[in-house]
Amino acid sequence: MKIRFLGAAQTVTGSHHLLSVGDKRILIDFGLFQGRRTDTYEKNKKLLFEPSTIDAMLLTHAHIDHSGNIPNLSKNGFSAPIYATSATVALCQIMLRDSAYLQEKDIEWLRKKKNHKNEIEPLYTIDDVLAILPNFVGVQYSKPVNLFPNITATFFDAGHI
Repeated sequence: MKIRFLGAAQTVTGSHHLLSVGDKRILIDFGLFQGRRTDTYEKNKKLLFEPSTIDAMLLTHAHIDHSGNIPNLSKNGFSAPIYATSATVALCQIMLRDSAYLQEKDIEWLRKKKNHKNEIEPLYTIDDVLAILPNFVGVQYSKPVNLFPNITATFFDAGHI
């Protein structure tokens, strides 16, 4: 078993970690790096792995710094199931739509006010959100989920959300 810390290692946002177990690659969270646009846009856009090689995702909770960049995966070849508690799935259905709306409006403002024309794109759009939502699989706390033969995951209430 190996784990790569790809975000939230030297900062508190952008949580995402890649767990390799045998030939399976499991992504844990895929959150937005937050802060000034000039500091975070490229960090969020650049993917440090090929999304199509991910076999499953575990989403720990719905906070945007843990879930907010998931739609960026869908437009880059990700098609794996995303396991999360049912409450997290319900929150993500709202929060990811809202995030796409805010990103689209921000880019619209930039193009209008800063004269960027079409040279800058949102990280993802509402269409990317709608494309990824069917991948979410709601699970229960304290009940093991069989991800693959000999690989299970169990979600516990940590009191964070």
